[in-house]
Amino acid sequence: MDLTLKPSGSKPVAADPQVIQVDDISFKYPKTDTEVLANISLSISKGDRVAIVGENGAGKSTLVKLLMGLYTPTSGAIKIDGVSLDDIDKESWHSNISLLGQDFIIYDFATMHENITLGDVAQEPSDERISEAVARAEFTSVAKALKYGLNTYTKRWIARDDDEASATDLSGGQRQRLALARNFYRNSPIMILDEPTSAIDALAESRIFKRLFEQKNKTMIIISHRVTAIEKADRVYMLEDGKVVEAGTHQELVNKRGKYYAMFESQIKP
Repeated sequence: MDLTLKPSGSKPVAADPQVIQVDDISFKYPKTDTEVLANISLSISKGDRVAIVGENGAGKSTLVKLLMGLYTPTSGAIKIDGVSLDDIDKESWHSNISLLGQDFIIYDFATMHENITLGDVAQEPSDERISEAVARAEFTSVAKALKYGLNTYTKRWIARDDDEASATDLSGGQRQRLALARNFYRNSPIMILDEPTSAIDALAESRIFKRLFEQKNKTMIIISHRVTAIEKADRVYMLEDGKVVEAGTHQELVNKRGKYYAMFESQIKP
C-alpha cells in the first residue's frame, strides 16, 4: 500500500508486441534500502520461451510484477517495442498478457465452464475454444468424470439442495489445471506462468509443457523449480539475491556446472 501509484500512460500497445526490453532495472520496496532486484537486463522477442529460475526470495515474482506494470522500477526502464512501460496504457498492455501466478483464483460462485470463459469476457463463449483449452490443460478427464461436466461448481457447499452432483471439491492439482485452462482460453500473445504446475503430477506436467512449447507464435515467460518445465526454454536466467548470475540454454548451464547445475542437479538425468 506504500507503493507510489503512478497514473497509467496513454500510448496503446500493438496487438502483437515484438520486443520486451528490460534495461538495467533495480527495485526497492518502500521503507527499505534493500534492493530486491539489482541491475537486471534482458531482452525477450516475440516467440521466445524464457525461463526465470532461482531459490525462493531471489526476486523472480517481483520481476514478473514489474513486467506487468504493477510495480515501477526504482531505476532503469522496461520498454515494449521501444516505448517505456510508464508511458503505455496499462489496460492495453494487460490485454496482451495471460498470467497464471502462484496465488491464482478459482471463482467458487461460478461453474467450471464459467471459470474458463472468464479468461476472455470480451468474446462470446466458444465451445470449440473451451474444449481446446480444457484438453491442453489436462482437465478433460476431470470434467468427463462429473455428471454435469464443466457445468459443475467447484465447491460442494454451493451444490443445489436437490442435487449433490451439481458441485464438487477439486484437489489442488485439479484447481491448478482449471486455472491453466482459463489461461489457454484467453489465448493472448504473451503468457506469464509463475509455478504453473507445482501441484500437478509429473506425467500431466510433461504433456502440458510439450503443448506449450509447440506454440511457436507465443511469447512465454516461465518461473519454475522443475527441470521439465524449463529445459526446452530458448534462454534461462538464473537469479540470486536479485541479480542475474547465469544465463544461457538449459544445456549450456548444465555444462557450465555452476549455480544452475547445483540447484537442479537432483533433477538432471545422467
